[in-house]
Amino acid sequence: MRRTHASVSLLLVVVLVTALAFPAIAAAKTPVDPATLTPPPPAEFNPVCERIGNGIRCEVVFTDPVIVDEPSGVVCGGTELLFSQTRSVVGKRFYDADGFLLRRHFHEDVSGTWTNPVTGATAYFAGGLTTLHDLSVPGDPGSGISQLTGSVRIYSPGGGTIVHADAGRLVFDEGAGTVLSQSGQHPFEDFFGNGDSSALDDFCSALD
Repeated sequence: MRRTHASVSLLLVVVLVTALAFPAIAAAKTPVDPATLTPPPPAEFNPVCERIGNGIRCEVVFTDPVIVDEPSGVVCGGTELLFSQTRSVVGKRFYDADGFLLRRHFHEDVSGTWTNPVTGATAYFAGGLTTLHDLSVPGDPGSGISQLTGSVRIYSPGGGTIVHADAGRLVFDEGAGTVLSQSGQHPFEDFFGNGDSSALDDFCSALD
């Protein structure tokens, strides 16, 4: 009889603990209307937001409209190159308990082409970039520090690398609009008139 009573008592404890645990688990994540957040994630990001503990997390997934043979602003030998791109993004946005944005963390994959409309020569590019933005003022995306890491490679139809358009890490002050530090290779900036033009020369030569 003692064993029976002990078994029944143990079963009751298990049932009680389980009954108490399930509401806690169910309450751990509750849906949140993205429109109530500051700032709200754009609807085109397909946000799914949940309250978790003392904060709110939104997951976002989206793909930009495809760009096809648009003027690029990059000129090689007097000819403006055409630009095509696909870009897809996955990420998370973190808010405090009152719904004010604290952090943005997302990864983007890009690929596409640069084409010389006169010669028909084409260069391909592909890469991935990760951005981590910690806001210094909750709810103000124009504040705080962003860190960008990743790489983008421009290559020939045969697969040979023409130039690493961007590779490394960049730290940016969102409020001041200034670069705090950077490491790695960033020759892509040369396309817009900054620094050594050798990267642009190599790029244009591949599209002659």
